[in-house]
Amino acid sequence: MGEFDEFFGAHAGPVWNYLRRLTGDRERSADLFQRIFLKAWTHFSARTGTNDRAWIFTIAVNEARDEMRRRRRDPVRPTDPEELRTRAAAPGLAPEDRELVGEVMRGLEELPAHQREIFLLVRYHGFTFAEAAALSGVGLSAAKMAVARAHEKLVRVLAGRLHLGSLL
Repeated sequence: MGEFDEFFGAHAGPVWNYLRRLTGDRERSADLFQRIFLKAWTHFSARTGTNDRAWIFTIAVNEARDEMRRRRRDPVRPTDPEELRTRAAAPGLAPEDRELVGEVMRGLEELPAHQREIFLLVRYHGFTFAEAAALSGVGLSAAKMAVARAHEKLVRVLAGRLHLGSLL
């Protein structure tokens, strides 16, 4: 197995999951995924540093931002609400767990793009605040604030949808 094949095997899953949660759309995610790994393959021998994870996520963040800017200028179609309801329905989960996962996914969709981006990098992909700030091109305090605000909004959205108001 070649070096790029090993790199792809190690990073394809996390990048795919990031894109799915960031965009909320399987087709958009697939297009971005292909562009990201084509760019990675093209520039693989020129990469610097030893942190391959940060390198591929830098490419992913930048490509996703470019794609979101293009969509704002020329929106093709909004995210399909039915796809949002069903995409988190993993067959191994109990029905009530699938419902909760679906609500979390829909809550993520309601976050502003910059909050969702940093929130996913920190809370889902395990980047530190400093790493997520560097990947997103914001300061450390801005990254912390984005995650805090995203968390607060998710809690409010989920509390309202799942009738958890009395628990908060």
